[in-house]
Amino acid sequence: MKSLEDLLGEIDRDELDRRICSHPKPRTSREFVCPECEARCTRLLNKDGEAGHAKGCSRRLRRTGSVRKPPMLTDGGESQ
Repeated sequence: MKSLEDLLGEIDRDELDRRICSHPKPRTSREFVCPECEARCTRLLNKDGEAGHAKGCSRRLRRTGSVRKPPMLTDGGESQ
């Protein structure tokens, strides 16, 4: 296994920044990149759930069977 110093010696600063900022790639057949949050997510073994979605992704709560409701828009006045 290479040391951190050896790895940093093989790449320049631009390549290091690109690797840090790049989106994760799926590594197994159950992993996929979410089209909404662009996180690397995993299909659970029960075939109905997904884990790994980013906070704020509408698909995040599918793991528990819940459905995320969009926030209610108001004019800032009192509710009736």
